[in-house]
This record gives sequence, C-alpha cells and structure tokens, in this order.
Amino acid sequence: MVLSDDEIRRLFRIRKTVLQLLKDRDYFVGDFEINMSREQFISKFGENMKREDLVINKAKRNDSSDQIYVFFPEEPKVGVKTMKTYTNRMKSENVFRAILVVQQNLTPFARTCINEISSKFHLEVFQVKFIAFMIFGFHFRSSLCLVVKDLH
Repeated sequence: MVLSDDEIRRLFRIRKTVLQLLKDRDYFVGDFEINMSREQFISKFGENMKREDLVINKAKRNDSSDQIYVFFPEEPKVGVKTMKTYTNRMKSENVFRAILVVQQNLTPFARTCINEISSKFHLEVFQVKFIAFMIFGFHFRSSLCLVVKDLH
C-alpha cells in the first residue's frame, strides 16, 4: 500500500523530530540523519513504508552500552501483544529504554503492562499529535526568534 504524500510528510517530520530529541538527550545521532531530505527519506524507506520500518536504535555518546529504541507501532491503539514483542526484543538485546510513537493511545491493559515492567524498562509514550505539536512549536519559536532578532 502506497502512503499518501501527507502521511509520508508527517512520518518524515516525526522521525526527524524524534532524532533531534535523541540528539538533545546526548544519543549518538549524525547530522546527516537529522538533515535528511524528504526525497532521501523516501529513497531509504520507500513509498510503501510501514511505521515498523522506521525503528531507531541509538547509543549514548559517552556509553555505547546505554541504548534506546524508538518504535513506531502500526496499530492505532497499542495493546499488550505489541508491548510484549517490543520488551522481548529489548530484553534480548540488553536495551532498557524505549520511546513508543503511537498514533492514538495505549489500551488500558498496555498501560498496566508499562507500570508492571517499569522497574526493568523505562518506556516513554508519545502520541503523533504531540510530536506534531512539538514540530509546530519548534517552527513557531524559530520564527519568533527571527522576528525578535530583526527588531533589535
């Protein structure tokens, strides 16, 4: 299934924002990844990409054993089955941090699952609409800074 231009644009911006977030948290993210053009993004992942194709795994700059995953689940509401798949993968690779970029929300059972595993795994959940707001907020702040700079 080929994604619409709007959906590709949205996934491109979301992934770019998440990479910047990881870089700000001192994970090793190359500038080439953040500065990837939309055309390069499409070339890398294809027009019929799945959210699962966008998975990111990064290590801290000063400690390569401290890693994080970023998962982009396909299903709109993420359930326990998906959570177990992710945590099993993390466990097998000794990765104890992850960000889930979800389309809607977690099911109540998945939320309970996160609470139960919180002593072993640190999972953050971001909804797509929140990241879209971060993108808008960044561009708004950047534009505002330019306007204020021009006034001085």
